[in-house]
Amino acid sequence: MTEQEFSRQIEAIAKKDANKLAVFEKNLLAVAIYSAPLAKKLLEINTNERFNLYTGKDPIDINIIAADGSRYMYENPVSDVEKQLESFEKEYSRYKALFIYGLGNGVLLKGILGNLAHKTTIVFEPEIEIIYIVLHLIDFSAEIMGSRLVIFQTDVMEFIHYYSTVGLKDVLSCARLYSLYIISPFYDSYTSDMSLINENMTKAFMQHLRIAGNDGTDSMIGVNHTTLHIPDMLDGIPLSRIKKQRGKKTKTAIIVSTGPSLDKQLELLKKAQSHATIISVDASYSILKAHGIKPDYATTMERCPETSEFFNSPVSAFDDEIIFCATTLTHPNTVKYLKGRNSSYIFRPLAYEKGFDDEDFGYLCGGQSAAHFAFDLAVYLEHEKIIFIGQDLAYGKNRSTHATGHLATEAAELDRLADTEYATAYGGDGKVETMVTWNLFRQCFEADIVKIKSLHENLQIYNCTEGGARIAGTIEVSFKEILENKVLTEIKPHFSLPKKLNDRQKEGKYKKYSKHINSTLKYGEKLQKKCQKLFLKLAKQIELAKKLKAQGKQDKINYEKLKDLALEIDDFKLGLNDKIFESTYLAVLNSYIRHQELELTAILARPSDTDEEKKEKLFLWVSVHGDWLFNIAGGISVMRENIQKSSQQWLRCHPRA
Repeated sequence: MTEQEFSRQIEAIAKKDANKLAVFEKNLLAVAIYSAPLAKKLLEINTNERFNLYTGKDPIDINIIAADGSRYMYENPVSDVEKQLESFEKEYSRYKALFIYGLGNGVLLKGILGNLAHKTTIVFEPEIEIIYIVLHLIDFSAEIMGSRLVIFQTDVMEFIHYYSTVGLKDVLSCARLYSLYIISPFYDSYTSDMSLINENMTKAFMQHLRIAGNDGTDSMIGVNHTTLHIPDMLDGIPLSRIKKQRGKKTKTAIIVSTGPSLDKQLELLKKAQSHATIISVDASYSILKAHGIKPDYATTMERCPETSEFFNSPVSAFDDEIIFCATTLTHPNTVKYLKGRNSSYIFRPLAYEKGFDDEDFGYLCGGQSAAHFAFDLAVYLEHEKIIFIGQDLAYGKNRSTHATGHLATEAAELDRLADTEYATAYGGDGKVETMVTWNLFRQCFEADIVKIKSLHENLQIYNCTEGGARIAGTIEVSFKEILENKVLTEIKPHFSLPKKLNDRQKEGKYKKYSKHINSTLKYGEKLQKKCQKLFLKLAKQIELAKKLKAQGKQDKINYEKLKDLALEIDDFKLGLNDKIFESTYLAVLNSYIRHQELELTAILARPSDTDEEKKEKLFLWVSVHGDWLFNIAGGISVMRENIQKSSQQWLRCHPRA
């Protein structure tokens, strides 16, 4: 079935009267929203061949039997499912996210979904025919449409699917509770498949938690730098003016990274200078300069001083017309070295930067590296084709990490700290040796590509690295071939530099930013006092309860007061959902809150059937929130002090609010 035929069939089903849709049609439309490939595979099945269906008089008396009679889903479908549902809910009734291996006959799953405490249920089913059978029997369309149920066929899953799954709402917070529940002994022969799922899910959880970080130090540095660099940003070229002048004007963008394969592409890249937009990552800038290849843009985004050194060279005629795009959270040395060059400082799409609410200078670079920044820029400028070169994301020959001319000290340090991993090789033949950081970058690219392709259907993304690791979602082709067939026939327009803000426009921005900073500081002061007040109330009751526990006098603990405090905690946390907190203090506190929520989610999932269990759960809940409130208050205090310090110079010059 072609993509066009699939689309026509789905559209035809969607046009039917909703009240006349068959169960399978309802489910199919729901599945197509989150996984068109799975919906297409289901449409391609004419009838089940490997499994037979048995149905009794009771509507839940449903069994699935292997066609050769060797395996039964259940011995007694009705009683087996009823007993299983009872035992399942006893153990998992309070789990927000569930991970289940196998659809079974669908009846148990429907019963599980009846508990609204289960916000997201992920089902891994190895047999496409079983998905086909179950979706003909039971209507799951509402649960699938509401994102409460996600069904995967495991043999076509790639790591990006696991990574995206872990990123779903309510799933990441259940990292400590992850376990794969086997829905029926029928699936006991699929142990290798289960092992692979467990391996990939564990890895996906680790990747997401690594991105979140385990403290707010990096985020605080970013907040400091962004606040400090507001004057430099306003003196630079606004991102919106780059887009207005250059958007859609050049068909092809070439993103130049510094993998070992770059060496062999440089001569070809020279030929493309007048035909395509060249976007250099910071580390490639000096290499291109040494070879006389002038990029149109150079991107940089790190907070650390080491990255600044890529631009620690005298300004020369080579820099004319290059726009150096730096995130506002970049290190001050980068700002220092870019003086005299054409700079554009850009807000990242992070909580603190979003608080300034200014599309003139944002928002790009949601990824983890300067190459992700370059990719975002190429998409933002609406190129039709984006080409990667030097994007190895793996070791080269002799365990080389970067192209010739890259800063060797940084490469050596990266190599020294690396944890070896393996990834599918470019071209798909075998594996290549890589490291955790590069794998994270690759997975970030793959997630971005899926998202971007859903928004820009006609965008073509090519990987012409010809080495290193495969990036799923890209078209692999030789750089020489794509230049000769698609790029060298194009002409790149010559652009003058976009205009900067005039004094009146800058003053308007200062006024807006001053108002934002002052309101942020006042809000933080009020929230900090509220947090400290609640913490002191909690600390008093927690200390008293601990003493009584130590003395064996648990019955003397005032659990009614603990209940009242739990309600106050809930009210306080609801207040943290407001726009001001999310756009300011959450920037630094997010990593702490996310990790703390892992522990709190585990407490919520504990059984509380007996009076004793309920009391112990209440005590733990309030106790953990004591530490939580203490750290929230401390984080707010530190952030307020840092924002005041970083903004005081330009606030003094532009005090209006």
